[in-house]
Amino acid sequence: MMKTTLNEWHLTHTNNLPSRIDSLKNSISVLESKGEVEELSEEEVDGIHEMSAALFSLSRVNASILWQQARMSWLRERDANSKYFHAIMSSRRCRNVISSILVDGNRVEGVSEVQEAVFNHFQQHFASPNTHRPRAENLRFQMLYYEEGVSLTMPFGVDEIKEVVWDCESFKSPGPDGIHTGFIKDFWPELKDDILRFMTQFHRNGRLSKGINSTFIALIPKVDSLQSLNEFRPIALVGILYKILAKILANCLRKVMISVIAETQTTFVKDRQIMDGILIANEVVDESRKLKKDLLLFKVDFEKAYDSIDWGYLDDVLRRMAFPTLWRKWMKECVGSAIASILVNGSPTNEFPLKRGLRQGDPLSPFHFLNVAEGLNVLMTAAMEANLFTGYSVGSTNPIVISHLQFADDTLLMGVKSWANGRTLRAVLFLFEAMSGLKVNFHKSMLFGVNIDESWVHEATSVMSCKIGRLPFIYLGLPIFGDPRRLVFWEPVLDRIKARLSEWKSINLSFGGRLVLLKFVLSSLPVYALSFFKAPSGIISSLESILIKFCWGGSEDNRKIAWIDRNTICMNKESGGIGGEEVEGI
Repeated sequence: MMKTTLNEWHLTHTNNLPSRIDSLKNSISVLESKGEVEELSEEEVDGIHEMSAALFSLSRVNASILWQQARMSWLRERDANSKYFHAIMSSRRCRNVISSILVDGNRVEGVSEVQEAVFNHFQQHFASPNTHRPRAENLRFQMLYYEEGVSLTMPFGVDEIKEVVWDCESFKSPGPDGIHTGFIKDFWPELKDDILRFMTQFHRNGRLSKGINSTFIALIPKVDSLQSLNEFRPIALVGILYKILAKILANCLRKVMISVIAETQTTFVKDRQIMDGILIANEVVDESRKLKKDLLLFKVDFEKAYDSIDWGYLDDVLRRMAFPTLWRKWMKECVGSAIASILVNGSPTNEFPLKRGLRQGDPLSPFHFLNVAEGLNVLMTAAMEANLFTGYSVGSTNPIVISHLQFADDTLLMGVKSWANGRTLRAVLFLFEAMSGLKVNFHKSMLFGVNIDESWVHEATSVMSCKIGRLPFIYLGLPIFGDPRRLVFWEPVLDRIKARLSEWKSINLSFGGRLVLLKFVLSSLPVYALSFFKAPSGIISSLESILIKFCWGGSEDNRKIAWIDRNTICMNKESGGIGGEEVEGI
């Protein structure tokens, strides 16, 4: 009922906004021109005031709609330049539109034909294969403490729910219910009792009402020249009530993950960082090269990692980790009751039930994936304990043996050179795939050899049906054993910054908008690389040139950039900043 009423209100108040705004401007202009030559009546003066208020209101609504449709979450300052928003929306529309697609080698065109092809593909993609899978009965997982299990199933409180609601972005893409989190925030006093009642009922019976777990799946292109549906990344847009529930459950789960997830996994676990894996991988390769020790590296490529996970395996893992029965019941309902509809050029297809996989966009999915990936850690540990696999030993006095590193689905296996290791790696990956449903794409996986004859590596890759890898290689977005003193090492970072700070964005943004975008870009792209590698002066100069050109339109004059430290960059003129004052946080 609420969705229907909101849709009707939306059509009434936002229909044809640009023409209504232009009409009001023209009417005001006519009256103001008349007022220059003769005195206006009271009715006409009141009319100008009413039309000016209406124009201001409609302009705010129009700017808000443009900002939401452009999906520029970094633009906190709400830059009012509509040219920029229109350019962003046009770019997004051109990139995301599916006018034709290849299906089994045949080109499919037309609105209804493309929709049917997309529906059939993803209905089959998320169907459960009729396959008997090995169970996780004999694997030794780390287990929760009793107190941790009890904490997971504590009743939900109003303050806890409100904290989660306010932690959500107000204008993220809405799910099938069409409601933003901002709506919940604005009407919290009226809605909090209903939301608490919903949460209490779920806690008591572990069931979700029909429609609560419905999902829109948006198709995000992974490449520029799209050919097939495998080149899209399916992102789930869940309804606001389910999102609130899932975020509360995810917050509970986050607190106990450190007890059940091994140190080899460095993501979504408290006090672990992405840089841990990069540091360890670089140290291992560096020591191997310096001490002339053999090192075998296998970079695993998982195919559609989230989409193929078997729910029975996930429940087995939770049971082996000693998660409470009530918690497992909740997880089965959250994962197993989902119904999806694919958005094709903005229009949803028919609904179909999801039978496997985790939804990218569900707050619980990253933690479920960690539990799933823990099975690979357990298998590798068991292989080493049974002397079937020999890891790489780092250090001499108190050596540490490392066999694998995991960051979500980015997995790096390592050990000494031996045919036994190669056979064990392949067997472990096949067994993990059979258990979890997480398919390993051997044709895209890569085998690297350090201080190993190239002929041996060639033979090993032919046996394992994988690609030959070359040093340096990219792991978690940064090069492993690259030379940061060379300019070519930094070219990918500069290319990404140039793409984010395109010249057309500078033309269409106000100066304040450019500063906000600069801060957003500088807080992510270069800082990640600079937190691990020291950049040469030539790269710093190139970066300064890109920033100055974007901010001031290419005229460097006497402007310069002062690099204070890795986390704070201040942009100044020689006179002491823009208008004589320092611009903080840029």
